[in-house]
Amino acid sequence: MDMRIILHLVRHGRTLWNEERRYLGHEDQGILAEGREQLLPLREELRCRHFVRIYCSDLLRCRQTLDVILSDSKRGAVPDDDMSGQFIPGVEYDPRLRELDFGDWEGKTYEDLKTDSLYRRWIDNPAEVTPPSGESWEAFGSRVQAFLSGLHLDVKELLHMEEAPDTLAQAEAEAEAEAEAEAEAEAEARRGDDGRGTLAEGVDVLVVTHGGVIREMAAATVPDTEFWATSVMPGEVLKLQLTWDGARWRGVRLSE
Repeated sequence: MDMRIILHLVRHGRTLWNEERRYLGHEDQGILAEGREQLLPLREELRCRHFVRIYCSDLLRCRQTLDVILSDSKRGAVPDDDMSGQFIPGVEYDPRLRELDFGDWEGKTYEDLKTDSLYRRWIDNPAEVTPPSGESWEAFGSRVQAFLSGLHLDVKELLHMEEAPDTLAQAEAEAEAEAEAEAEAEAEARRGDDGRGTLAEGVDVLVVTHGGVIREMAAATVPDTEFWATSVMPGEVLKLQLTWDGARWRGVRLSE
């Protein structure tokens, strides 16, 4: 049976530099209070999903975003008003999920940089130009691809697919039984479905990360998708259905 997952890619909540349209890469900035409020509808949308794996960028704004998303769930056990970005047991906090490092351009705006010839060249061809003291396009793409390859190994181990091809069905049944025991009847009626991917759709995986990483994952997995063709605003989610073809993930969009 093909290995298939539904990848929920969440961009972190809104920050001050998002508001000011400043380049924000590895600078460890938290989300705004209003950014937290904007995450509440997403928390409601995801609250009854059974995620077999949860991954998060190790930067503060993503940790805080995940805390908000999980604050209403048994898995998270985070106070509803918590903004500390605490580490949650069972979550994989992975630096490969960080945004591109903009180096000396961190905190700068387009207006600040528009007369810089190197910046203009980077805008025209980021694969050929690296921000001063920053990260190359190749290095960024390589670490995102390394995460995707590791995701395949994690899911394969979880489902024990080499030892027992039918374990996927067993894992799905166990996930369904657990979620049904925890979900309230009112939540079931409100969702209008069972809150989990079906066997045909794939198991649910949550990733909380950054806009550039989401674009890169979409470009790497969805055929004929350019990097800049994907737009996910802070606090939004992009859902991809991915199938492992033996060498890489191939996917389709389930949402914008």
